[in-house]
Amino acid sequence: MGDSFEIDPVDWVTAGAVGEPGRRTFYLQARRAHDLLAMVVEKSQVQWLAQLAQELLGRVGVTVTPDDLDANAQQLLEPVVAAWRAGSLSLGMDEEGQRFLLEVEELVDEEAEDEPGSIRLWLSRAQLVAMAAYAAFIVEAGARESCRLCGRPVDPVTGHVCPATNGHGPLTA
Repeated sequence: MGDSFEIDPVDWVTAGAVGEPGRRTFYLQARRAHDLLAMVVEKSQVQWLAQLAQELLGRVGVTVTPDDLDANAQQLLEPVVAAWRAGSLSLGMDEEGQRFLLEVEELVDEEAEDEPGSIRLWLSRAQLVAMAAYAAFIVEAGARESCRLCGRPVDPVTGHVCPATNGHGPLTA
């Protein structure tokens, strides 16, 4: 199983993606000094993280706005080498809402005997705001139009075979 890490505090953290829409791989990446740590996450996990971060920040009177987005500062750093694939994520904050703990647990096979790897990242409020703004942006940046019948994404080039039409021909947006 994967290694476990704790970075307290992180110097920088982001959630980003590599690849073309529909074929992107999403990552969570953190840095402290010269140490760079990355893990593969699902798009839905990045979306959830952005939403939960905004909810937690809202509890302490902070609203994430488009003005908080600094796409250049939040892009993934090369090389992107994942330690492992994330299974679960959790996000919490201290009583004052100044420090936030992002915990990531490795995705493991149910039959695995070893303990899954885990990562604990301690973020400042400003770091969470920056990550939440960029995570929301990156999820939406690759969004494809949805099928008007089933809601699944429609590829702009090949269309999509819609289950609502019993597979009778590709639909386009």
